Amino acid sequence: MSERLRDRLIEQIRARGPITFAAYMHAALYDPADGFFAGAPVGETEHFVTSPHVSPVFGSLLAVQLADAWEALGRPSPFTVVEAGAGDGTLASQIIEAARGTEWAPDLRYVCLEQSPVARGAIGARDLVAAATIDEAAPEPVTGVVLANELFDNLPFHRVRRDGDRVLEVFVDEREGRLVETVADATPEALDAIGAPLQPGLEQPSSPAARATATALARILARGYLIVLDYGFVAGEDPGPVRGYRGQRLVTDLLADPGGSDITGPVDLDALADAARAAHLTAWGPVTQREALGALGYRAMVQKVRARQAELERAGRWREAVSAWNQRGETSMLIDPAGLGSLKVLAVGTAGLRPPLAFRGS
Repeated sequence: MSERLRDRLIEQIRARGPITFAAYMHAALYDPADGFFAGAPVGETEHFVTSPHVSPVFGSLLAVQLADAWEALGRPSPFTVVEAGAGDGTLASQIIEAARGTEWAPDLRYVCLEQSPVARGAIGARDLVAAATIDEAAPEPVTGVVLANELFDNLPFHRVRRDGDRVLEVFVDEREGRLVETVADATPEALDAIGAPLQPGLEQPSSPAARATATALARILARGYLIVLDYGFVAGEDPGPVRGYRGQRLVTDLLADPGGSDITGPVDLDALADAARAAHLTAWGPVTQREALGALGYRAMVQKVRARQAELERAGRWREAVSAWNQRGETSMLIDPAGLGSLKVLAVGTAGLRPPLAFRGS
């Protein structure tokens, strides 16, 4: 537990009153000394894993999408890919490896945009290009693709719900030395960032930070696509709960240990699409990750793994055959509708571009 961060938050609340959940989340995740992301929480042995940590097939399939974008953009050189929230660089390494030997590989310029200094160190250890800010990643607008895999669900959000004619918001208060939730009328900034209409009785996140980040990432592009993969919702869907994770286990009390666990919530994809349209961009989707990976050739890739397994079995190379069988199992997790397959994929593009391959059907 980071008692220093908790004590600082309590001191702030006692002096100024309750804070929004967005303000609490910003401190708990991004405080430079005691926030969760001051460490290196992403990876197979860390607090949570993402699709590229489950199977390298994920990166190989996104490389297919990037190749399609390179063609759609007229085979530009350089073809710049900026991965926002690149974590430890696993996805970047998979994509660069999958691109090796292709027509578009010589044109590829890949930049990992990552706020965490520890994560940037891991990226550098892979001999990848790391940037701490958007301006550093793209000093001038580029032609290419911005990727954001499970980035937006970690951006600070307000928590709002409708109660009759009122919109209420969850705040964080202090009681007898403990952080507790309280409810009051929603703040103007929370109201302004709502995309999907509020449904009676259902709490949903409202994130000015997500809207601003989507706009800023889209502005990187002179021509190209922004592709977002995340847990999200659109109008009429149940947003689902806010969650915490530590050591790949669910944390139920998000206020007990500020900085000690991840905090994540469903992304209002209508709000992101609205931000794109306000910037005169085109939005496609969302579709599920299962649908997107299917359109990018998931079945064909799995068939190759299956054929390799059969070949190894015929040759009596049982240890390698078992490894191939395990790889098939891991790969299936990417499209599991009860898990990673339920992630949503949203794309944004500059004027005149065709829909990305992931949105054109399998």
